[in-house]
This record gives sequence, structure tokens and C-alpha cells, in this order.
Amino acid sequence: MSPEQKKKSIEGIIDVLDHVVADVALHIAEAQDAMIHDELNQAIGALLGLDEKLQNAMALYRTVIALHREGR
Repeated sequence: MSPEQKKKSIEGIIDVLDHVVADVALHIAEAQDAMIHDELNQAIGALLGLDEKLQNAMALYRTVIALHREGR
């Protein structure tokens, strides 16, 4: 992979990572808001599914790091 291809790949993955992390942050904010209003079940519901989103974020992160280290 050329340096330019690597840069574009990393750029694209970081963009996707940004969207995934923003989505995670939104769910956490919803959970916090629910807790402020004493809605425990709603708060937990807002957090459900985060495990998959966080795993996706970690996979994207690891891919970026692996691409960066490739060819060193």
C-alpha cells in the first residue's frame, strides 16, 4: 500500500470511528439524562447495545494503529 493509500485509509477509518464514538456518547448522555429524572430502566435501556458499538470502536482503533505500524 502506498503512503497516500495508507493515509486515505486511515482517514476514512478515523471518520467512521468518530461517528461510532459520537453515537456511543449520545447513548451515554441519554442514560445520564434518564438518571437525572430517576428513570433507571430507561437509563439502562439507553446503554444496551453499547458493548457491540464499543467493540466496533476498538476494532476500528486497532485497524488504524495496525495500518500506521505497517511497513515500519
